[in-house]
Amino acid sequence: MQLHDYMRYIDLACWMACIPRYQWSGRRTEGKPYTLERKTLLVVGIICSICQFFGVITYWYRNGRKAEDTATFVTEISETCGSFMLVGVGIANIYALIKNRSQIEEMFKELQEIYPISGDRHYRCQHYYDKAMLIMKGEFMFYMVFYAYYNSAPLMLLLWEHLQEDQNLSFRTQTNTWFPWKVHGSALGFGMAILTITLASFVGVGFSIATQHIICIFTFQLKLHYDGMARQLLSLDSRQPRAHEQLRSLIAYHSRILHIGDQFNQILNFIFGISLVCSTIAICMTSVAVILLDLASAFKYMSGLIAFVLYHFVICYMGTAVTSASDKVLPAAFYNNWYEGDLAYRKMLLILMMRATKPYVWRTYKLAPVSITTYMATLKFSYQMFTCVRSLK
Repeated sequence: MQLHDYMRYIDLACWMACIPRYQWSGRRTEGKPYTLERKTLLVVGIICSICQFFGVITYWYRNGRKAEDTATFVTEISETCGSFMLVGVGIANIYALIKNRSQIEEMFKELQEIYPISGDRHYRCQHYYDKAMLIMKGEFMFYMVFYAYYNSAPLMLLLWEHLQEDQNLSFRTQTNTWFPWKVHGSALGFGMAILTITLASFVGVGFSIATQHIICIFTFQLKLHYDGMARQLLSLDSRQPRAHEQLRSLIAYHSRILHIGDQFNQILNFIFGISLVCSTIAICMTSVAVILLDLASAFKYMSGLIAFVLYHFVICYMGTAVTSASDKVLPAAFYNNWYEGDLAYRKMLLILMMRATKPYVWRTYKLAPVSITTYMATLKFSYQMFTCVRSLK
């Protein structure tokens, strides 16, 4: 079991995002080169995402803000905010992964360097590999279903309207987006609008999946190393002649794990911040849209609501998992037979225990912790916003 074995689903996400897979020294070279066609598709997808981003704003400016009654205005702004957050998160993931690609590959290189040797009894490599792959597989399948439903819903609605008697066709796209061509009543214009949003969401969802998988891999790698270090501390015998040397090695090992975690936190600070802000707004406004809209539109926004709840939950869950894993070091050091070691050994162990006293926490720009506690606070605040906006009706 090696680090590159974790990359199965993130490679699929990179294929979907039309970017090269992540490479570092020690990983087998890619068989298929990064072609011009994929690069072109990436550029087209990014352009479509940006156009959709401004198209959502333009649509609300031209139509939504002109609502005459409060209920219609609340409905329009709820739809706009939900769509705006969905597109915004995709663009944020595109920006973060492209900008920090070299740093992420450098982090994978560092993890490769400290990956445990095969057969080391202190590391439960298979256990953490199985859990990480199960989570990434579930995420990938969910987002594939979400992508398929999100982009097929307008066509299914159009087909259903066509089969009804005396029913005018609505020509609704995935989101309320303004396009510089005629969409309503034009089969060609409607098809071009659907294709534009489909390409934008294809790349955006690919980058979002890649982001989630990167966080998952780094989380389980840190859990693997914290757990392995705790097991080594428990098995360390202070009476052995090489105990001092082994303890020094474990202290340096702990420092490197903390350094890797800090670097990763710094790289994805932007993603953590976007997830916190956008999820809070999107969960609130999308919930309002689900209640106020018709059944077909409600189902469409319900899928977006579930996607945001899952997206933010996974990030916060991973942060809590890292914190819980780091908490294993202190009790492992305490239950070591330090009382049988000499004074120098006890001093070194005390240094390690003092460093491990404070749980390691990922933070969003050193402010809000990335944890389940923050996730629950987000849901609570979203519900408060939801009740406030709902009362405007």
